[in-house]
Amino acid sequence: MLTAQMVKDAAIRGGADICGIANVERFAGGPPETHPNSLFPEAKSVIVYASRILKGSYKGIQEGTDWSAYWVYGYGSGIYSSLGGATGAISNLLEEHGHEAVVSPGGHTLLDEAPPAREPLAKGKQPPCIMLHMRVAAALAGLGELGWSKVFLTPEFGPRQRFDIILTDAELEPDPLVSDSICDKCMACVKLCPGKCLGGERESIEVEGHEFAWGQVDCGKCKVTHWGLNPKASPFVTKDLPGMDMKIEETSYKWYEAFRLGFALSERIDYLKLIATGSAEHGQGGRPGSVCGAVGCVQACNTHLEARGKLKGGVKGDVA
Repeated sequence: MLTAQMVKDAAIRGGADICGIANVERFAGGPPETHPNSLFPEAKSVIVYASRILKGSYKGIQEGTDWSAYWVYGYGSGIYSSLGGATGAISNLLEEHGHEAVVSPGGHTLLDEAPPAREPLAKGKQPPCIMLHMRVAAALAGLGELGWSKVFLTPEFGPRQRFDIILTDAELEPDPLVSDSICDKCMACVKLCPGKCLGGERESIEVEGHEFAWGQVDCGKCKVTHWGLNPKASPFVTKDLPGMDMKIEETSYKWYEAFRLGFALSERIDYLKLIATGSAEHGQGGRPGSVCGAVGCVQACNTHLEARGKLKGGVKGDVA
């Protein structure tokens, strides 16, 4: 008989560091375009698992010597290879026990700022843009909470992890929601964010008597800074586009506008072009990397939580 512990063990063996499970009932009341049953009507459980972002990947940005390590090991193949291994291990286990495994990429900014969804392909169906809210799903799976910056915090790694999600028709025992708050609202994330995009109006959800709350994020300012177009966060735009003195506080980009701007300008900024991922030889172009270094939302937050002794350290093999 398949158990929740067997699923978690498979996730850890496959390469994840932590894993949690939510029952689909916890998603009741959420937008249909982010509900598991809109993607997979037979879903009964939502499996969320994560791999840690290594602290050392930020060192080059802290020293002003190398921005590429964070992009590779915080976003690229360096972290998603381990998540991919966990996805395969969990999916194989589910199928071996006669259950479906539906992988959802999840998202967070897209749901806030992307262009409107397309029309449904069939009457009575949702538009073809179904995507679970990754951070909310992780909270509902008992892995932690959304910090005030909206970056997800776990007891093991604070703000340093990436997630993947699998939906399944297997009825698995859900994990309890976190009882102790990790974020203490120190506001280091807000103060040190070079994009000045954090700490907006309070938002929250309530599930099983537990409230998760965070400050609204200006996703346009965040994405402009993330792409390295904010001179307060990146030296490269000033070097290669000296006339572009973007005053980030005065910009009013929406997320998608900033997203497209990053692709357009990365071709004109040598370092961003150098670390871009993608296949230019096949006409796909390169994807600009994360150059902001998550100075406020991750680095400042992690420093504060470690100083307060709030992180467990994430010993490999522990599961949520």
